[in-house]
Amino acid sequence: MGEIGIPRREFLYDIRFWEVRRIIRGYRRRDRLKHQLMADCAYAAMYALRDAKGKTAADIFPMLFDDDDDDDTPPLSQKDIDGLQAEINAINASKKIKK
Repeated sequence: MGEIGIPRREFLYDIRFWEVRRIIRGYRRRDRLKHQLMADCAYAAMYALRDAKGKTAADIFPMLFDDDDDDDTPPLSQKDIDGLQAEINAINASKKIKK
């Protein structure tokens, strides 16, 4: 089993790229609350030690509050996928011969 609960071979070869992105995005969303709490803790420490001048935690840590869906890239075309799979198969075939 891999670290995310999916066998390595299945994760690398069997599931589609968009499924991989959704799985990774889901794990990032699970950690979102933890990161927001850490940002709030750091903001409170900064606020106690310095003048925050009306800033919020979202102003100081903008990357934590961005939505992951905004940077969605278009999926690969079937022609690109076939080309990449052909390259992978060629590399794997060449490694089998060397062994």
